[in-house]
Amino acid sequence: MFTPTLFLLGLGFGAAIMLVVASKVFYVWEDPKIQEVEESLLGANCGGCGYPGCSAAAAAVVAGKAGANVCVAGGSEIALKVAAVMGIEVEVSEPEIAYSSCRYNLEDADTKYVYSGVPDCRAAAAYGGGPKECPIGCIGLGTCYRSCPFGAISMSEYGLPVFDRDRCRGCGICVEVCPKDIIYLSSTTARMTGDFRTDECTTPCQRACPTGVDIPGYVRQITMGNFEEAVRIVKERCPLPLIVGRICPAPCEMDCRRALVDRSVGINTLKRFVADHEMKSGKRIHPLRAAGTGKRVAVIGGGAQGLTTAYYLACLGHEPTIYESTGRLGGIVRYVIPPARLPEKVLDWEIQGILDAGVKAETEKTAGRDFTIASLLGEGFRAVALATGGLDGRSIMPGGGEVFRAVPGVFLLVDFLSVISKRDDFRTGGTVYIFGGGTSAVEAARACLRGGARQTVIISPSGRQEMIDRGIDLDGAEREGMRFLFSTVICGLSGRDESLSGLRLIREDCTAEDVPADMLILSTGRVSDLVFAGSAGGNDDPGSWKTLDSYRMNPDNRYDDIFGLKELGVLNDNLAVVRSIARGRRIARSIHLYLGGKEQDPPVNQIRKGMKILNTKDIRGVEPARRNLSSPGIPAGSYSDPDVLFGETEIDAGLTEEMALNEAGRCLDCGLICYRKSGSSDPRGPKDHTS
Repeated sequence: MFTPTLFLLGLGFGAAIMLVVASKVFYVWEDPKIQEVEESLLGANCGGCGYPGCSAAAAAVVAGKAGANVCVAGGSEIALKVAAVMGIEVEVSEPEIAYSSCRYNLEDADTKYVYSGVPDCRAAAAYGGGPKECPIGCIGLGTCYRSCPFGAISMSEYGLPVFDRDRCRGCGICVEVCPKDIIYLSSTTARMTGDFRTDECTTPCQRACPTGVDIPGYVRQITMGNFEEAVRIVKERCPLPLIVGRICPAPCEMDCRRALVDRSVGINTLKRFVADHEMKSGKRIHPLRAAGTGKRVAVIGGGAQGLTTAYYLACLGHEPTIYESTGRLGGIVRYVIPPARLPEKVLDWEIQGILDAGVKAETEKTAGRDFTIASLLGEGFRAVALATGGLDGRSIMPGGGEVFRAVPGVFLLVDFLSVISKRDDFRTGGTVYIFGGGTSAVEAARACLRGGARQTVIISPSGRQEMIDRGIDLDGAEREGMRFLFSTVICGLSGRDESLSGLRLIREDCTAEDVPADMLILSTGRVSDLVFAGSAGGNDDPGSWKTLDSYRMNPDNRYDDIFGLKELGVLNDNLAVVRSIARGRRIARSIHLYLGGKEQDPPVNQIRKGMKILNTKDIRGVEPARRNLSSPGIPAGSYSDPDVLFGETEIDAGLTEEMALNEAGRCLDCGLICYRKSGSSDPRGPKDHTS
């Protein structure tokens, strides 16, 4: 009895020693901070964060591979707890929810073949690409619905996923499992700063809209009587719907698919209807505004472009201030368009809405006289956006005859030639660059050399032979001391205080070069779409400034420049006003990314003019329906009467509610090749698939 007992004790003692040795050999030290983070998490182990459980998520946070907001199920409360453990600060940001632009099910969409395999979207996609004729159409087998850990997705009777705004945590699992890549995370901010992409279901009217408004989206809301929601959708891309609804030549209607049956839908008239509805209600409607950042931005110019830039900066949480040279905001739309087309009270209501969104304005302040870009940066503005328009506006604006330099060291060619023609004692020095131009550029270079310039360089986006073909004597100009840079553009400016100091050039082979410069002369008719940042914006050299990368940098081109050589429109081209709204929104995007410390990456998959997009020119099963026209305000024969044209009565009175509902009902609610046919189960078309 004693011997077996000793044996068992010895065996146990030996096993204990082995366990001690093993624990020392195989011991894995666990960071106590990981445990603290894990205890702060929700503990659901749902996988919504993309990691296999809360322990793995906590380890990723401590390793710096995930942020404090890793727990998508826990929301902001859990994020604050994790941030406290890690000793970091978190910023409140707008939540993102899942969304899909696809609106037609298999029954209504044209099919390529019948699929009867495994009821999984990934299996269907692997088997020949899925059943839909449209390459980005929803397969509809519900893989996204089954994968959502929060029950935020359901499949509607219409056969498409419906996303619950309240339950969605923006984890992105549905985005990952969708084999067609048609589900993505979206937010008001993303829609305000983005543009339509080739991997979205877009309509011909959307692609033709200069401001990029979600036309089917707001028309669909009108059919349901949700006029306020329609206004919000419009203002996500166009903050001036009262103005645009009255003056836009509506290129979207020229591409409307309904025109293949009878007449296009009155898209712009419907935009005006919901904007008028907002004004008559007296209620200001804006998209969701982001949390305040406290970052100040100056916007030079109070026309359509400047108003748009400032509006979206305010919506994105920043503090913009407009500097306008005249006594009132509005620019061309105030001083050119007659009241019969755009009444003053309508314009004033629209502009006041911009100011109510959080925009400040300083009027009768002119760049180069009352302030400079350097002085604004010195006052603490993190960025300065230039939205001054072109020569077309300056020639007819109050005080437009005066020339003040907005950008240090930068002149317009027409101003420069005007000055030297009136002064025999004109002197200049240093290195002068002249961008663009033909014989006028050579004339300006010759004047600079006579005035004492050390060097004059003419930059041309064109090649040498093209300039020779335009009749320019390059050999003679070079003998006079002029230099030429061919197939080159300017992509940036830099300077100190009130002086220009350098240019950033890009050659045809995409190589970049920084060159010193004391003066820049531009043949373009405008100096706009420029954004400046100084030492307050992260530059370590006090007093210095530089231009930021522009949204206009185009990845589809070998090179692009920050100065448009061609005017977008002439004096009476209302389309130029609408296009300036798009430019203003894109400038706001550039500034927002910069202030957030993010890179200004070129837009990916952006739809551009001239692109080949899937479309159809054959409409079947749609019955004609009479278009609802606006009620006339004044007789057509009196348009030429100045008293009528500048009176208070509008040319047309717009649509009534009944007319607007009928006109919105004519919309085919198109997709790439899908559209609502007569006899559809839903006479008002597909519903909004985000609840």
